Amino acid sequence: MNISDKGPLNDLAGLLSGLQDPGRVQSPRKETPVQQEGQDQIRISDRAKEFHEVYRLAAQAPDVRGDKVAKLKEAIDNGTYNVKGEQVANKLIAHTILDKIL
Repeated sequence: MNISDKGPLNDLAGLLSGLQDPGRVQSPRKETPVQQEGQDQIRISDRAKEFHEVYRLAAQAPDVRGDKVAKLKEAIDNGTYNVKGEQVANKLIAHTILDKIL
């Protein structure tokens, strides 16, 4: 066992005694920043550049395909829009299963 006057309790006692005597309170030391030699560098792989380009092109694409919406709207207005019940049932089952899994 090592007994020393340098420990956290001694530090605390010094701080507390400094609070009691305002003349003894010392301002915290200001550390000078350590200067590093050299410069930081970043390297981006060719694959990452390709992903970025694909993402950029996808972001430029419109959210709504106007031509498809116009065709569907026209079919609904004309009464010719028809969805097969089997397609609806398949989608409902698939989404229900996915919801249970996820």
